[in-house]
Amino acid sequence: MLDRRFGIATLTCCFLIGSPVAIVVADEVLEEDTLEEGGEKCIDTRRIQRTDIIDNQNILFYMRGGQIYRNHLPHRCSSLRRGTTFSYRSTISRLCDIDIITILYNQGSGLSRGASCGLGKFHPITEDEVQALKGDPEIEQEPVPPAEPEEIE
Repeated sequence: MLDRRFGIATLTCCFLIGSPVAIVVADEVLEEDTLEEGGEKCIDTRRIQRTDIIDNQNILFYMRGGQIYRNHLPHRCSSLRRGTTFSYRSTISRLCDIDIITILYNQGSGLSRGASCGLGKFHPITEDEVQALKGDPEIEQEPVPPAEPEEIE
């Protein structure tokens, strides 16, 4: 097995120059589907039923079978907002935290490409968490207690 950092660097390098090695390396590196820092690295694009943009940093991926994933982008994507359309490109039928989405704009005669933004990890969430994320007033959110001041020595 290749070192993970080497594999991702090779994937990026080879993808940019169009080498077919990228697919082989991607399959070897990303097949693990491991959890890191509380999220899944990849989801299967064939299972994506629909998406819902919450704001400029959160996208919901509704999967066949009822699973919902929240992708929290590592950086704000200023062009991403409710009602926005985006595209992605994947050569291995998986959408991963190293992939990029591109905002699409309807320009009358067709779609034009806008800003591109990197994805984050995919976190499974419940329908109640979706409603809370969307700000549903019927879902009570637990109050956050104020922070206690600390003395600095």
